[in-house]
Amino acid sequence: MKRALDDIVVADFTQMMQGPWATQKLGDMGAEVIKIERLGGEWERTLEAGGRLLDDVSPFFLAMNRNKRSITLDLTSDEGRDVALDIVRDADVLVENFRPGVMDRFGLSYDEVAEVNPGIVYVSASGFGSDGPYVERPGQDLLLQSMSGLANYTGRKDDPPTPAGTAVVDEHAAMLIAFHTMVALFHRERTGSGQRVEVNLLNAALDFQCQEITAALNMDVEFERSEEGIAQAWLGGPYGIYETADDHVAIAMAPMETLAETLDLPELAKYETPEETFEHRDEIKRTLEAYTRDQQTDELLETLLADDIWAAEVNDFHDVAADPQVEHNEMLVELDHPVDGAFTTTGIPVTMSETPGDVRLHPPRPGEHTDEILAEFGYDETERERLLEDGVVGSP
Repeated sequence: MKRALDDIVVADFTQMMQGPWATQKLGDMGAEVIKIERLGGEWERTLEAGGRLLDDVSPFFLAMNRNKRSITLDLTSDEGRDVALDIVRDADVLVENFRPGVMDRFGLSYDEVAEVNPGIVYVSASGFGSDGPYVERPGQDLLLQSMSGLANYTGRKDDPPTPAGTAVVDEHAAMLIAFHTMVALFHRERTGSGQRVEVNLLNAALDFQCQEITAALNMDVEFERSEEGIAQAWLGGPYGIYETADDHVAIAMAPMETLAETLDLPELAKYETPEETFEHRDEIKRTLEAYTRDQQTDELLETLLADDIWAAEVNDFHDVAADPQVEHNEMLVELDHPVDGAFTTTGIPVTMSETPGDVRLHPPRPGEHTDEILAEFGYDETERERLLEDGVVGSP
């Protein structure tokens, strides 16, 4: 079966999460992704999780670099730049997430690349954009969660600002890269013209808080975190996480009258309007949690779900791996790696009836495909050996 992005070639100069997760999405849909790394490989290969690596490689790297081939280059050398230009000359897409100006210093700016490949979709991802007052500042997920207001509205009222438990800004930015790369390719299909696409973490952080920012900036309401831990600073009770006798449950939006009747808590029925459930959200949380602390999680969930009250268990990742719906959706897959062995990671999250994605290649070792990529771009054996001996390219 033909893949949607078969024959699309991506020159991938990315590192960390913002870029690599995006290019993996393209690779999952069939694109030929050539990962162009510095000699020795990109530095996330050695980023520890819990202070450790997984068989000498970062699990974070393994999670975001399947369906790619790796070539390692010294981009600071003239010959390294020439090799990179040979690759991008035949590419459909270039994606990079260096700080602004780095690709210019390599001689691989948009103008220089477009000169040899006018149809290129050239995607630059950064912390704040290619210009402006913050162009020299470091852009990283935690910093952007903090700057964008997200951390300030997460957690209980008396807690310090609390970031999310995953790199949500990087993740949203990666999806913006993948989506707008496809928009630019669609435009090129219609017109024949390439273009430059810019994505940045600041815009991504604001974009995914569109509803909260709109509420805060347009309403005369004091939005602040609740004392008892309502999970969203903008919503009333019962929205939150509740302790049970043996664990926790999450309860989202629910009509208070229905909740009161289902749990036989008539005192909840007095909160009749949205204004009242917001104003008294802490009292609602205290009343409801005094009840849930005496209930077994499974029994409580069964009661709530029977009346279509939006509720769910609160899982850790080992619970998630055993979840029957996760298993049914085939969202956790086992991949082989020639050095690091088998590992479990997330699968492809979207199903497509005619052009499904697939996992074809393990996350590459640094420079694993250097020799074969050079051969594909016309370098004979003598040239390949010389480039390796001169330190222009690297091998695994």
